[in-house]
Amino acid sequence: MLQVLDADEEYLVGTRGHVLVTVWGRVNLDRIRRATSVYRWILEDSDLKEKVFGVIAVLMPQRLAVSEAVEIETRKLDDFMAPHILANATVIEGEGMRSSLLRGTARATSLLKTRRYPEKHFGDIADATRWLAPQVTTRTGEAISAADLDWDIAEARALHHHLG
Repeated sequence: MLQVLDADEEYLVGTRGHVLVTVWGRVNLDRIRRATSVYRWILEDSDLKEKVFGVIAVLMPQRLAVSEAVEIETRKLDDFMAPHILANATVIEGEGMRSSLLRGTARATSLLKTRRYPEKHFGDIADATRWLAPQVTTRTGEAISAADLDWDIAEARALHHHLG
């Protein structure tokens, strides 16, 4: 079960063992800072033996408008979490031109990053969970089903009506 740690109508952060899930609608400085606080809390207070996580970040392009200040804060969050990430799946939802362009831009940007973990971009959550779940299991020994994780994310989004 996905434990939702912070959420509002445009944002959600949750965890299921060694998987961190963030769903972003409208991104702003407050939400980035809240996510940073949640991640800091997870790293300090979790009872997990290893402090490494598979990450699924879901972006809704139709709601996405990112200012320069938000980009800077996002980079800080990425840098803070990088040592604790074993793999990152970014889901950019949607079928339109904006979604396709954003996925292409995200792929190109990730090629420029020097990260020690694999990163992949997807158009839907099911593909992302099928890619991420085996990596989490291999690295942490925590058996996690891609189908269960997919269901957990859908359920958490349904509880926060504006995220789906």
